[in-house]
Amino acid sequence: MSTLIVFHEVEDGEHWAKAWQEGPGSRHEMFARIGVSARTFKNPEHPNSVGLILEVPDMERFQAFMASDEARQAMEEDRLKVDTLRMLGEFTP
Repeated sequence: MSTLIVFHEVEDGEHWAKAWQEGPGSRHEMFARIGVSARTFKNPEHPNSVGLILEVPDMERFQAFMASDEARQAMEEDRLKVDTLRMLGEFTP
């Protein structure tokens, strides 16, 4: 299991947050299909600055998914500023 911290800017933090509301069609559901669980975060002072903590059981599958048309479409729908996307992977020294 890999733990990732992902953060990025979005055009509209409220719009982005709605996509993550639990229920059918949510981003939680989309990631769950590849076994990934997500915790969501928003900067209270800058609501368009958002982030996730992801628990990823299979990094190859995750990376393939993130390169897919489905993931690209979701990022577009969520108004994600792709050039701001940063990802940190947990490691042990």
